Amino acid sequence: MTTAICSYENIRQITSCTVCNRTFKDPRILPCGHTFCIDCIRNIMLDTTIMACPNCLAKHTIVNVDLLSQNVALMQLLHIRKIDIVQNKQCAICNVQPSITSCAHCSRQACVSCLEVHRQEVISDITRETMEIERMSDELKLALNQTSNDFRDQCDETFQQANKRFDEMQKNLKLLNERLCQKIQEFHDRRQADLARCVARLHTEIQSIDKFVGDSKHLLVDVNIQTEVLLRLKQQFQEPRKRLPILSRDLIESTPTIQFVSSSFQMLNEELAGTLVLDKPIHGNISPNGTSASGDHDSRLAALASGSRTGKMEIIGQEGCGKLEFKSPAGMTINSDGHLVIAEIDNNRLQILTREFTHIRTIIGFREPRDVSFTKDKRYLITDNHKLIILDEEFHKVEVIGSNKSGKGRNMFNNPTGITIDEDDDDIIICDTNNDRLVLISRDFKWIRDINTGIDTSPRYVCIRQNIIYVTSGTKACVLIFNKNTDQQINTIPELTLGLSIDAPRSIRYVRDLLFVTSSLSKSIFVFTIDGEYRGELRHELFARPIGILFIDDSLYVTDSDKHALFHFSGVLQ
Repeated sequence: MTTAICSYENIRQITSCTVCNRTFKDPRILPCGHTFCIDCIRNIMLDTTIMACPNCLAKHTIVNVDLLSQNVALMQLLHIRKIDIVQNKQCAICNVQPSITSCAHCSRQACVSCLEVHRQEVISDITRETMEIERMSDELKLALNQTSNDFRDQCDETFQQANKRFDEMQKNLKLLNERLCQKIQEFHDRRQADLARCVARLHTEIQSIDKFVGDSKHLLVDVNIQTEVLLRLKQQFQEPRKRLPILSRDLIESTPTIQFVSSSFQMLNEELAGTLVLDKPIHGNISPNGTSASGDHDSRLAALASGSRTGKMEIIGQEGCGKLEFKSPAGMTINSDGHLVIAEIDNNRLQILTREFTHIRTIIGFREPRDVSFTKDKRYLITDNHKLIILDEEFHKVEVIGSNKSGKGRNMFNNPTGITIDEDDDDIIICDTNNDRLVLISRDFKWIRDINTGIDTSPRYVCIRQNIIYVTSGTKACVLIFNKNTDQQINTIPELTLGLSIDAPRSIRYVRDLLFVTSSLSKSIFVFTIDGEYRGELRHELFARPIGILFIDDSLYVTDSDKHALFHFSGVLQ
């Protein structure tokens, strides 16, 4: 320890000039071997060229001080001393000897004896870390190769499945095309045969008339019996004259006229358009003349009960995503402007139409809108995915209850469907289908409570009259009746004792003391009195899967999710 300190002091003496007693600055060697600062040598010489060495007093002749040799060894020692020695720091490794330098890797102070050992340790650590990095790199390469192979196999499998699915769809499309062509050909052949029969009947009548004319010519030869013959001919011509308008009408009706318009079509002929009729109930007191014990109810459906066609019938739209085109239309309502608002499940939108079926506006941005309603405060209520969306009259978002994730708690839904509004207190009632409950929400969109409809009831659509709630059950094939004040189930429509069921009931409406319930599998609209008496079914031969219904004045509007169209019947209710 003493030796190290002495050596340190010797180094300080060696690196100090004996003239200025300071650390050397640009040390130069005299011919006698002694070293001094270049500035100290200039100060001693002043204006002469002869200098006496301050240490040994030897005289030297120096013409140019700058030509004196620089002490390189001393300069290196000065450099080392400038780094660490002047700071007088101890070695951070042994804490005994003063440090002469610092580690370039970790900046730790070290003496000469510890520096090499520390350097070897650092090299060993770096080598070990390098080997660990190489090992991890190899493992990462193997994992990437395995992942790449798995991804390639998955892509190949997906591509094969897509090709298989494409081939199946192509095959199905081919079969559908063949069936469609076959049906079109059968329809054409049937119409051609009807037309040929009508033409044959017309020719027969013409021949009969020609025969009458020929006979009349022979009879007119006898002037004496001309008057009698004319009277007889007049009587004989009466029957052909009566038959001619009938034959003419049959001929016209046997040649159907179908007008196709972009995005919509209307069948103009009565025979093709079909008839919306009220099938007589198999239960109940209905007399042969079409009246029943509840004559007031049947009188409202007199036009249908007679089996005759009701006013004007139109079919609007076809499958597509353009204007006046639909994909799985469902619930609908009417807004304050008297316009129809229709929810389309597969087009993820609302479509606004006038009652003359002019396109007004399309509202997009939904996931699966199933029903829509319009409040007195001019707010649109839409059930979409797992939430209730509230929009203002300009279709700006006001509030959203629920989210894109299903749930069973407050302010949560699981596939909500039908909406109705209680006109007495403006409460909103929503069918939370997969949660088997009805949800009541106030007019300011605050959660009130929920009504349990029973296990596996799947409530679909709902309406309310005088605190009595009528809700269609997707699994029970009936209408469940609840008391809004007590939340208790009162009864079902139809009653189980009737042996009658509503296959896949959907939308329900209360109009003029009658309940109308769509049945998507029966392809009809069931009609009941408010007391649950079965009055019959509204049927039309073009119904495929009726979902939503809406009555406006005497008109009936029906959405059909399989036809992707909107049916309009005027003059349904008297």
